Amino acid sequence: MILRYLPDALEVQVSDNGSGGMPPAEHGGHGLIGMRERVALFGGELTAGPRPEGGYAVVARIPTSGSGL
Repeated sequence: MILRYLPDALEVQVSDNGSGGMPPAEHGGHGLIGMRERVALFGGELTAGPRPEGGYAVVARIPTSGSGL
């Protein structure tokens, strides 16, 4: 996990190296959809996908200007 305080935003990144983990669920969930909705409530954006070097990353970027964060 990486937490970055940028001049205009707070950025949180969670990633892995793709060397294992849980098997795929039989039924899809709403995890990424729910995270995108929550980040959007604060005017932010969420990106998720495979990393070029392997593994997967989820990054939330939430603007701080005028938000009180």
